[in-house]
This record gives sequence, C-alpha cells and structure tokens, in this order.
Amino acid sequence: MSAPEKDDPSFWKLQDIEDTYWDEYIATRPVYDDQIFQRIEDYQAEYPQSRSAALDIGTGAGSAIGPLTSRFEHVVASDNDPRSIEFARRRYSTLPTERLSYTLSSGEDILQHHPPQSFDLITCAETFPLMDTEVSLNNVSVLLRPGGTLAIWFYGPPFFTEADFASKCQGILDSIMDHNFRPVVSGGGNARKESWKRAAEGMFSWLDYIPFASERWRDVHRHKWNTNARLSFFTPHICDFPVEPVSSVGNHEVVSEELSPSFWEVTWDVSMLRKFVRASFPKPKGLAIQDNAMDRLFEELADAMGGREVKRSLSWPAVLVLARKNE
Repeated sequence: MSAPEKDDPSFWKLQDIEDTYWDEYIATRPVYDDQIFQRIEDYQAEYPQSRSAALDIGTGAGSAIGPLTSRFEHVVASDNDPRSIEFARRRYSTLPTERLSYTLSSGEDILQHHPPQSFDLITCAETFPLMDTEVSLNNVSVLLRPGGTLAIWFYGPPFFTEADFASKCQGILDSIMDHNFRPVVSGGGNARKESWKRAAEGMFSWLDYIPFASERWRDVHRHKWNTNARLSFFTPHICDFPVEPVSSVGNHEVVSEELSPSFWEVTWDVSMLRKFVRASFPKPKGLAIQDNAMDRLFEELADAMGGREVKRSLSWPAVLVLARKNE
C-alpha cells in the first residue's frame, strides 16, 4: 500500500480487488430477514407513517434492497464506491427505476444529492462506525421526514455455539481474523488511524457511542443479540492506537439483550469460514497474496473442528438501533 493510500481515511473502497469479492460476501453474510425488518416494522407500527421512500446508506452489495423494495414505494441505494453501486445495479436489474434508484455518495456528502425531508426510513447496515458520527447523524436527521425512522444495525464475525468445540475453535478463528485485519488496521497515517479508531471503538461499544440528542430524536431502542461474543471483526491487540469503548446511552432509551444461538444460525465447514474471512474486508490484490501463516491457522482450525469436511454450528453477534425523528 502506498503512503497516500495508507493515510486515506476512506479505507473501505473496492480498489483493485478480486472479481469474486461480492459473490463470496453474499454467500457468507447473514440475510436481513425478519429478525431485523420485523423489528423495524413493529417499531414503526407504534408510530404510523408513510411508506413512500426509503434510503439505504452504504448499500454495498445491496443486501437491504430486497426487504426495502418489498415495503416501500421507492428505495434509494447509496454508496461511496462505484463498483458497489454497479454490482447492486446488476443484482437488482429487474426492478424499474421508479422503484429503485442509486446515489453515488458517502454518508457524509449525501445532503448534496437529496433535498431535506425526502425519506420515511433511512437504513445503515454495517457502515455507521465507518462514517463521521456527528456529520452523518445530522444528515439523516435533515433527510428524514418528521416522525421518520432511522435504523442502524451492525453484526460481528460468527462464533461457535457448540460448547465442546467453541472452547477449541473460537480462539483460532479470532487469531485468523486478527491476522487478516492487521495489515489494514495498523501502520497507517494519522487520518487513517483516526478513522480506524472511530470504527474500532464503535464496534467495541456495540454502537452505544451513537448519541441521540433529545432535541432531534426520540423513542430510541437498542437491541443486542449475543453480547457474549465480540461485535468487532478484530481484537484490540492488533490496533496501534488505544481502543476505549464509549457509551452515549440516554436515560430514557430502551435497551434490550437477547442470547440466541439460533440467531442467523449457519452450519459451516472450514472452507466456508475461509470464504467468510476472505470477504470480510475488500483487500487490494497486492495484499491478497499467498499467506503461509494464514494457511497454518486454517489447518489448525480444521483439526479443531474435527476435519475439513465437518460442519459446525455458528451464530452471530448483532445490534439494531432504532430512533425516531422529532415531529
């Protein structure tokens, strides 16, 4: 990675990546089913509002587009990466433009593309910790109609749920994730380091760092699944900066937790876990090279799982934050 790239704060860009990245991403990530969208619907049912337009910020492969277009008259999918937009456009090419349109923009610049009070719902999955918190919150507040809903969710890497194997396998998987992220998290310039620090602290805080000022927001709900696991994709050990979890949870916010080994449950062998790790961050081809240390870790993981072809049960840690814009 060149010196300018090492200090680019917008580190989540698909630059010179493998062509299979998004296919592997979709194959190894949770489907945004009723676990997310039924909760959003139930929340909105308490405060009836229009379902005219929704905005998905950081759409990536478009994982939220399907559920959104089945619920709203028009959906805008936005992303700061043109390759992501193009992939999502191909994936949903059968939807007409009056149902689905696209905006090439970061969350920080989205106000340049849409007028105030354009949307009834704004969603942001796996992206909010990567964005400037104050600027992005202000933008979604401006873009939401009075009474509109903001839905932010984030999930971490899967964790082993079978007691006999969790103790043997989880530590190895954690080491694999650290090995995968170390080259991109550590060693950057000040701007990139600041961005990674914000992202890391956001994940380790389970999104509790997001502040909802009462003059703009109300009815804040934070629901967390499987807090026994780690929401961050890497441990603090690979960070060359201090990681300090932050809480901005207000006194009147609703916070709930749920331990559920069946949440988004998958049964994977080691090859599926390798695909997940490979698609956990869009590494440039220059970093996606033969890695003997990684290969050894996966061999160790396969042995701990009981063999290369053996499948083990895994679940996911996740958090969903809902807030309503004041009327």
